[in-house]
Amino acid sequence: MAISAAERAKNSALPKAASVIIQDQNPIPCGEVEVTPDGGRIIFLNEDNCDYRLRLFKPETEPAAGIDVLLPANGRMTVLIKEDDEFLYKILHLDGTVAMSGAGGGPIKN
Repeated sequence: MAISAAERAKNSALPKAASVIIQDQNPIPCGEVEVTPDGGRIIFLNEDNCDYRLRLFKPETEPAAGIDVLLPANGRMTVLIKEDDEFLYKILHLDGTVAMSGAGGGPIKN
């Protein structure tokens, strides 16, 4: 599939990597984070002293239908983004209860 000049320009303006920092159970930034589709990365950095469950799910689906991954205390987890990927996320305690205030974060996308 051919990519238009406008799409190439948009993609070249996007960063290769972006970070979402977790502090006091909240993501910074909590809104949209977009990276380039050719190997773009969203890095979740947990600055808290406890492990979290990071739940990734597609928009317009139930969060419970998503996938949970470990976000270790004072650690990181990286999500690779391909073209047209888009995910919302929640920061949860390991027992599955909501850790972050508000409805959730994201989207992370290309």
